[in-house]
Amino acid sequence: MASVSNLTGTLRRSLLIKVISKPAPSKEDVNTVIELTASKVVESLQAQSMTLYLVEGGEIAFKQVYYSPTLWGADKGKEVTFRETQKKLLTLKLPAGTGNVGKVIQTGEPLFFTGKGPDAASLKKMEVGFEVTSMLTVPLKANIIIGAIQVLNKEPSAGTGGAFTTKDLSMLKEVAEYSSTLIQRMLDPKFQLTPEDTAKFISKFTELPLVSKADEVEIDEKLVEITGDAIIRRECIFPYKKTGTNSCSVLMTNPLDYAKRESFSQATEMMIDDVKVISASLLDELLKKFFKEAAGKKTGEAATEVDIDEVKDLISGAYTEGGGTGEVKAADLESEDSAPIIQLTNRIIEDAYISGASDIHIEPMEKDLQVRYRVDGMCFEKMRLPKQVSFAMVARLKIMCNLDISERRLPQDGRIVFKKFTKKNIDIDLRVATGPMNHGEKVVMRILDKAKSTLPLPQLGFSEENLTKYRECVRQPYGMILHCGPTGSGKSMTLYAALAEINTPDVNIQTAEDPIEYTLPGLNQMQMNKQIGLTFERALRCYLRMDPDIILVGEIRDKETAQIACEAALTGHLLVSTLHTNDAPSTVSRMGEMGIEPFNISAALVCVCAQRLLRRVCKNCKVKYVPDGREAEIIMKALDLKEPPEIFKAAVGGCHICGGNGYKGRVGIHELMVNCEEIVEAINKEVEVADLKRVCMKNGMKTMHQDSMLKVKFGLTTMEDALSNVPADMIAEAKPVGAGGEAGHAKKAH
Repeated sequence: MASVSNLTGTLRRSLLIKVISKPAPSKEDVNTVIELTASKVVESLQAQSMTLYLVEGGEIAFKQVYYSPTLWGADKGKEVTFRETQKKLLTLKLPAGTGNVGKVIQTGEPLFFTGKGPDAASLKKMEVGFEVTSMLTVPLKANIIIGAIQVLNKEPSAGTGGAFTTKDLSMLKEVAEYSSTLIQRMLDPKFQLTPEDTAKFISKFTELPLVSKADEVEIDEKLVEITGDAIIRRECIFPYKKTGTNSCSVLMTNPLDYAKRESFSQATEMMIDDVKVISASLLDELLKKFFKEAAGKKTGEAATEVDIDEVKDLISGAYTEGGGTGEVKAADLESEDSAPIIQLTNRIIEDAYISGASDIHIEPMEKDLQVRYRVDGMCFEKMRLPKQVSFAMVARLKIMCNLDISERRLPQDGRIVFKKFTKKNIDIDLRVATGPMNHGEKVVMRILDKAKSTLPLPQLGFSEENLTKYRECVRQPYGMILHCGPTGSGKSMTLYAALAEINTPDVNIQTAEDPIEYTLPGLNQMQMNKQIGLTFERALRCYLRMDPDIILVGEIRDKETAQIACEAALTGHLLVSTLHTNDAPSTVSRMGEMGIEPFNISAALVCVCAQRLLRRVCKNCKVKYVPDGREAEIIMKALDLKEPPEIFKAAVGGCHICGGNGYKGRVGIHELMVNCEEIVEAINKEVEVADLKRVCMKNGMKTMHQDSMLKVKFGLTTMEDALSNVPADMIAEAKPVGAGGEAGHAKKAH
């Protein structure tokens, strides 16, 4: 059974976690667990032969048979014989009670024979094709005995003369104990696996310490408080001890979930130094212990903690159980001040944050109220609520952001400072927009995580070439740098990352933002407020009198702001801002439509960076393949390749790390138009956008499509996602991206 010996420890552990996390295991999962168990036995005991048996229909079936290569050495004839024997045995079943295995299954007691013991004669009777000097057989016992594991002879390299020891017996019994329950769960859908059993399996297979009681570790309460329950719940990682200035020891339910480890480190700015395994039930117990809800009520929140699904079921029940015969009556749900509405609204926001959502959509439909989250750029439905809840929930959200609840005919926008409405350590703001739809008012909330820090420029997906060019641009003493793309394309994050890189004490940076998404030390940030007349235009005029070196304007929306921004860039300031256009060359015509003269645009412009965010294909379960047909043609043309490279696609059904989506996280693609003499000439001549794009490409600009194909080539995303976000270039003279000089891009983006 070569597969047993070839399974690496990491692969075994990954398979185990994947299988355990499945709600309904398949036949393949049963085989996987059996193979995992067999490989663990062979590795731990250094056995020359291993057989795993299961009871099926009153008979004993061979499920795994392993023979070590040391049994045949260089004799190819012997090897063939052992392989044929292996195949034959896997088709056989023995009557119940047959031999030593039957005895162990009937009695539930292990057998340990050696060639020098009283049972040596029975070993000589074993017809297995080689001399048996030692044997261990132990039962697989869950709530019933479901099979047995038998090992014969230790490897000669073990130095025990082929004999097993009592220590080996204890080890085999231990493996059988924690494996049998897992195998039973695979075989019997009604058999329930407890969180404690799951933690035990994970601990054994990952060879990490298991914490089964809270008092087994000394917990630093201050560290837990600083981290906050929101991060702990979201990542299922409980920090308990500081090991350094920026490192800590943690408890995890799944130590192999490296995506959560990375997310935890980014959120807390602490590296994980040491990991111990904990059950999901003990994690809940610790959360309840350290994050108790205080008695009484805080503004707009009930004293007791209620799960989102419980509140949802409670509210739905009010309309299905005779109009409110349960705990909550239908009449209670028509007021924005009722406890169930307040609880549900808060739980939706908390759940979206913990799920890693960027936006929450509250959408009234004809017959119900739909709640959707946007995660990694994709919307998915979270729940549906009774239609009658719609008015009260929208009114509640309006109250939270101080909007006019009586105005339902016009769009409104506002901001929620969520920590005013929750006792949890969730420091987020929400940018709220409401609008009248045909079935009621829709509300969309953008989550702004104030605890999240900006990423450094190299981690945003820039290719080596684009990163070098962009860094040169942001270090210019004056001029205009514009970022363009739709809402949610990562423009703000890129601008913040650029400012963080050039933010030094000798530079005065002023920002005008609506809203302030990230708070950066050393920056002078101003929040816009239309209601009192504080607009981008007015903020810019103010900043020009405050001795700035660099000015960030959140967005250029109108002619006045564009005019002042252009003047600032022409009078010795570096101005960075965002604009809504499809690609980099289109930005020039958009500025022209706002009334800016072409010669002013060409003189002020340093560069334009157009960008999008593509979904990262899951590193754990992505599938490699060689594209053909149209896919091969597209990538070969974009990257100037003679044959299609091996690329990846998302696995159907995904895995536990990506939550079954096949994708985890996002990566940026960029189109960087850096100003030069030829581009200045083209802008002054007011050429068409397509002609300007040709000029830019001849001067080294790589289009977003070309950059997306690089991401596909380096295994960061899929062809499907790349083409769904950025279509293939239609410019006839498009210059393909050379493969040389871009190889470092994949490493940087990873």
